[in-house]
Amino acid sequence: MTTHLKSRNGSWNLDDLKTKNLYFSKPLFEILQDKDGRTFIRENGKKVRSKIDIVDLIDKETSSGRFACGYFSYEYNSKVTKPPKYNAIFNIYEGFSPCGKNKISYQTSKRILKKVTPNSSFISGVKKAQKYIKDGDIYQINLTREFTLGKIKSPYELFLNYYQTQPVDFGSFFEFHDHSIVSGSMELFIKKSGKKITTKPIKGTASRNSEDDKNLKKNNKEISENLMIVDLMRNDLSQICVPGSVKTNKLFKKKSYSTLVQLESEIEGTLVKKISNKEIFKSLMPPGSVTGTPKSRAKEIIHEIERHKRGPYCGALGFFGPSGDFCFSVGIRLVIIEKSDSRFYTGAGIVWDSKPIKENTETILKSQALSESVKIK
Repeated sequence: MTTHLKSRNGSWNLDDLKTKNLYFSKPLFEILQDKDGRTFIRENGKKVRSKIDIVDLIDKETSSGRFACGYFSYEYNSKVTKPPKYNAIFNIYEGFSPCGKNKISYQTSKRILKKVTPNSSFISGVKKAQKYIKDGDIYQINLTREFTLGKIKSPYELFLNYYQTQPVDFGSFFEFHDHSIVSGSMELFIKKSGKKITTKPIKGTASRNSEDDKNLKKNNKEISENLMIVDLMRNDLSQICVPGSVKTNKLFKKKSYSTLVQLESEIEGTLVKKISNKEIFKSLMPPGSVTGTPKSRAKEIIHEIERHKRGPYCGALGFFGPSGDFCFSVGIRLVIIEKSDSRFYTGAGIVWDSKPIKENTETILKSQALSESVKIK
């Protein structure tokens, strides 16, 4: 069961890891938290209950020089009526190699990427969210939709093909005993390096080389939405950082990818003394850029509007290193692959002046890198 973290610019690196690829194989065991919040260790096909919290258990393993690679679901630390199978799941490894397989041989049949969420349903959800915005419940919200890809014979080859189509800062592949995850994420959720914690929220999207691309940094809707999420993440970090230490380093940096361009901002802070990794994730999950503002009310409305469970999608994907530091992306542009089926997800940020049809089009644009090999119908 392998993990491959792949970056076009070394974004997955911690201070003591200097490579664009982190490839892990042959895990010692899995650590997981089920939908009821119970922690288990799974080794050689046998599952044993642990009374230790999953993050505390991970810290115990990494303190002995090991790595923990996996994800926290969007629903981690939330009470919901439709929880995913796992709140969190991680493979424990002794070490990594600088690169994995890079030869592309994956081939897929055409017309297998299909919409589970119809255009009409997504547009209706946008209009419902805008009613909540008009009524003052929220200012911004992130709504998502689901696609199905059918059975995938080689998840790892899909990951390599997907990354080659659109190289990103936080490409990731995770293989567990009953499912695999492929993500083409561009967004850093949180990175801890010593006492410094950094986040780089993304809001603002346009098709590359389009008129919208040229005017993206002048688009008031995209700029205001980015600012809302920057403010939200500053507020989230302030709960776990030394007062006065949270600062915005960059605003609206334009980043280009093969199919689109996006606006990225950067915020960092200094963690308070003796804060645990468990406290950090309990405070910050789920990522602010995929919820909305105010965060708590946006989460409630998302749960009301969306029919699907998010699970690892819109969660946090990444790894804990032996130093106690970690690096996690936002789980976007993500495929969940199970034995007989696979699901793909995209989303869009909604504000009061959003155009529902345009937001629907944005979710299709975000699937373009994957749909170059599998056709949407």
